[in-house]
Amino acid sequence: MRSALCLCLIVAAGCDGLKTATRPTPPPRPSARPEPKTVPLRHAAAADRLVLMIGSKPRDTDGNGYPDSLDLTAMLFEGPGGDPVLVPGWFEFELQPVDESIQRPWRRWTMDEATTASAAGPALFNLPGYAFTLDLRDNGGERFESTSANVVAAFHPAAGGRSVVCAPEQRIVSLGSVRG
Repeated sequence: MRSALCLCLIVAAGCDGLKTATRPTPPPRPSARPEPKTVPLRHAAAADRLVLMIGSKPRDTDGNGYPDSLDLTAMLFEGPGGDPVLVPGWFEFELQPVDESIQRPWRRWTMDEATTASAAGPALFNLPGYAFTLDLRDNGGERFESTSANVVAAFHPAAGGRSVVCAPEQRIVSLGSVRG
């Protein structure tokens, strides 16, 4: 009996020394909805590039069947590969019809310094930029046959110096309506 008791004590002591392997705690998984990062609204005296983004579809705000408002975001960038910045100055926007038979300039908007300053702030993806709405009713009316136009822009810094023109990519919008 003594030997059985000793054997049990030895086995029990040996089992106490054997630890079962535990899995390490896995690292936390990245959230499917990460916290948004904020970008400071940096100001500069000049910019090197202008990027223009147009809303997906012109809006018919008065419900008459003709699109009359075009939403767009303009972003200025400082330096090659630089960050978006806000710069004192003013913008010009133009609709250039794809149909070459339509006289140019077809539609043009000038946003003075006060209007540009009020449009400045967090824009697309909370980045520094300018949010504008171009209203066709204030610029020749919205009642015309369906046509497509490219939207172009230029920024003129208040401090003088070189104006910045958006890249020549096509930003085509469909405007007007065929009324029967």
